[in-house]
Amino acid sequence: MSFPRRRRSPQRRIRGNLYPTRTQDQNSCSIRLRANGSSSSQSCPFRVLKTTEGIESLPGVLAFIAGMIAFGMRLSPLQVGLVVGGTHLAGVLINVCGLYVIPGLVVLGTLYSYIAGYGIFFVAVIIAGLALGGWQSALAFFLAKLAAIVVAQVIDFWQISRYHKLTGHVFTGSEVSFFNAYRLHASRIGATTDIDLSDVELEEDHWGETFTLFAMQWPEVVRRFTAD
Repeated sequence: MSFPRRRRSPQRRIRGNLYPTRTQDQNSCSIRLRANGSSSSQSCPFRVLKTTEGIESLPGVLAFIAGMIAFGMRLSPLQVGLVVGGTHLAGVLINVCGLYVIPGLVVLGTLYSYIAGYGIFFVAVIIAGLALGGWQSALAFFLAKLAAIVVAQVIDFWQISRYHKLTGHVFTGSEVSFFNAYRLHASRIGATTDIDLSDVELEEDHWGETFTLFAMQWPEVVRRFTAD
C-alpha cells in the first residue's frame, strides 16, 4: 500500500486530527469522480465516509457472524473464544492489507455500521450465547473480543510507527480505512487510486465549490468530519 510522500507544505501535514485529513481527501475524491463522469459528486464524500465506517466495522461484523456460528455448532467456550478472537483479528489484517477480495465484504460491514451502535448485536450475543452454550460461551465471546481489540491496538501502534518512518506522517488505522475506502470507490469508476494529492488539488479553488455544495447537502456530516 502506498501513502502520500513526505512534503514540507503545512497543508499536507497531519496534525494528529483525523478529520482535516479526511475532509481534504474527500474534496479531492469529489473532484476526481466528477471529472470521471460521476452524476452525484456531492454525495461522494458521504459515500466514502460511510464505506470507511463499514471497513472499520469489518472486524466486528466478522467476529459476530463467527460467534453466532460457533454458538449454533455448540462449540466449547474455549473454541468459541478462539473462533471469535481469530476472526476479529483476521478482519483487522484484511484492513491493514487492504485486501477486500471477497465480494460483498465491505458492503456487509457498511450495513453493520448503520445499526451497530444500538446494542442490537450485544443483546443478540447474550441471548444466543446463553441459549445455545450457556453463560460461559457468552463470556468467552466478550473476553475474546476484548483480547482481539487489545491486539488490534498494538498492531495499529506498530503501523503508525511504520508509516511515520516511511512518509513522515502519522496515519492511524482510521485514516488507512479512509484511504482504502477512497481507493475502492475510485477503482469502480476508473479514477486514480493515488492518494498523494497534487499541488493543484490542494488549492481551495480546486475543491472549494464541491465542498460547499456537500456542506449544504450534508451539514451534519461536515460537522462530524471537520475541525471547525
